[in-house]
Amino acid sequence: MKVMRYDGPKKVRVETVDDMPLQGNQVRIQTMFSGISHGTEMNVYRGAAPFFNKKNDGEYRLFSAANENEKWIYPVRSCDPGVWYMGYSNVGKVIEVGKDVHMLLIGDVVYSSSPHQSQVIVDENNAIRLPEGIKPEHGIFFTNLMTTFNGILDTKIKLGDTVAVSGLGVLGQLLIQMTKMSGAFQVFGIDLFEKRLITAKENGADKVFNPKRCEDIALEIRKLTNKKGTDAVIEVTGNQAALQEAIRIAAPDTTVTALGWYQGACKSLNLSEEFHHNRVTIRSSQTCYIQPEISHMWTFERKQQTCLALLKKLQMDNLITHRIPFDNIADAYHLIDENTEEVIQAMITY
Repeated sequence: MKVMRYDGPKKVRVETVDDMPLQGNQVRIQTMFSGISHGTEMNVYRGAAPFFNKKNDGEYRLFSAANENEKWIYPVRSCDPGVWYMGYSNVGKVIEVGKDVHMLLIGDVVYSSSPHQSQVIVDENNAIRLPEGIKPEHGIFFTNLMTTFNGILDTKIKLGDTVAVSGLGVLGQLLIQMTKMSGAFQVFGIDLFEKRLITAKENGADKVFNPKRCEDIALEIRKLTNKKGTDAVIEVTGNQAALQEAIRIAAPDTTVTALGWYQGACKSLNLSEEFHHNRVTIRSSQTCYIQPEISHMWTFERKQQTCLALLKKLQMDNLITHRIPFDNIADAYHLIDENTEEVIQAMITY
């Protein structure tokens, strides 16, 4: 089978290895499509992922310096034990089942949080059968939906709200649609790249703003909202300047939901002026967790089923801008790294 290998930052290639053995409770999946994330995966590609030198202590929930044995060492392959960061949106067809597998059948099309490989093996309960009527290639957005749906729950959108979405990559495009479904009457989209602004309009944004062409987006949005600002802002870029502008866009006593990972210390963030005087709350939204007050209702399993249903309801065809064969995956990463404005979702084909 073919796997992905890093020999150093921005040095990625495809390598052939022996097929992995199958355990009794596992299924073997022949990959059809996988999707590259512009967040964690690109940080890995650039050699800047935070977990290279730090670890998250699961018991204390604090990040601390990794010891020498825990730091990233090249080369590393997608099939190596413990590697989860070389792709995690995989759609494929089951081609073999273990003797203890009871729910999945050979021929089922499934999603799994698996790497960019021509073939993957997962436990049966970690493969999700895609329902009838869903395009298999749309399954690569399932991870994105789990993240954005959490953001919707954290934002608590009300019927009639006005919402701004900052960052119109895959997550932002999904959020534009999901905020409307949640009851927002007016949704503004913000991004630096024209392709994303055009796509956001196709996906339901009422008005879009490009910071390169609009000197003061917060002021323009206040002119459109009776001088108030928006009832909610969802910030997806992971850019400090965008988070600062989100604070300025938010109406008094409202919340900015931060979905992005803000690389490094936020030295340019100004927590005075609008933040202080307008009593703005910044709410971190992380895909693996849910607000305690609704966790008894919104279990992980219910979120999964809801996101499977959303795969049928949301516009996704215009999000896949590039289809690149697995053998050329290095070209896909280079494209995203050097020509971000051209890419919304690069899909790897097998």
